[in-house]
Amino acid sequence: MVADALREEGFSLRKALRRSGCSRQGYYHKPKKRLIPPDPYIVEKTKQIALRRPLYGTRRMAAQLTRELGVPVNRKRVQRIYRQLGWTQPQRRKNDLLRNVVSSRPKPTRPNELWEADLTYIHCGVDGWAYLFNVEDVFGREWISYVFDHYAVKENAILSVEKALIKHPEAVGVRLRTDHGPQYGSGAFKQSMRVLGVRQEFIAVNTPEQNGHMESFHRTLKREYVWTRDFQSFQEAAEAMQEAYLDYNQNRIHSALGYQTPYEYLAKIKVTQNE
Repeated sequence: MVADALREEGFSLRKALRRSGCSRQGYYHKPKKRLIPPDPYIVEKTKQIALRRPLYGTRRMAAQLTRELGVPVNRKRVQRIYRQLGWTQPQRRKNDLLRNVVSSRPKPTRPNELWEADLTYIHCGVDGWAYLFNVEDVFGREWISYVFDHYAVKENAILSVEKALIKHPEAVGVRLRTDHGPQYGSGAFKQSMRVLGVRQEFIAVNTPEQNGHMESFHRTLKREYVWTRDFQSFQEAAEAMQEAYLDYNQNRIHSALGYQTPYEYLAKIKVTQNE
């Protein structure tokens, strides 16, 4: 406060107040906290509306309370209720809401309950770019199947899932999470998944983190098995992908699996289930 700063410099209170333009009453005034508790009925009504409309802010909540109670409800009253309930927080953005949606989805509790699928591209020297379609099990981090081809067509996306089901015929009612790419969003792919008994679920647009396990897998694949090589042809890259497939599942340890390989982890899970 300016008056306090002037008093520290040696001015009397009267001169300090005159120079700062502050009245004596204003200088000595101490604001009191509002001690009137919110109406319990309005608090309960606010909770009921919030269950139906969890994204309502204080302004919209005040309008809704006014509509349902038939009496004016001031926004400041709703703000006090929100503070009492601990609901005051910054406005949530689109990506925050989308993350909440995906985090609320059931997490896998066993192998072959949730798979993720996507494609990536690899340069093959004189043969140009080739495309790698992958399927991964979220629970055990197993790289289940892949299709490596010159063409990024829907048929290869379908074939990668078919190969995964051939490897794991016990996978019944598996959920397959994909993005909205043309291969996975095509009518042929959707129809094939229905015939195969696979429940396809899409991530939200522009939110690759919702397919995070596959994104992480592709990053690992590129760093450890692709970028360390300089492929001169498609054949050379195809042989490297087969070696990577075996090494990733059999030898590469994962921190998410307690530093075990996917096959080691799945073997222990089977032993536990059979006991």
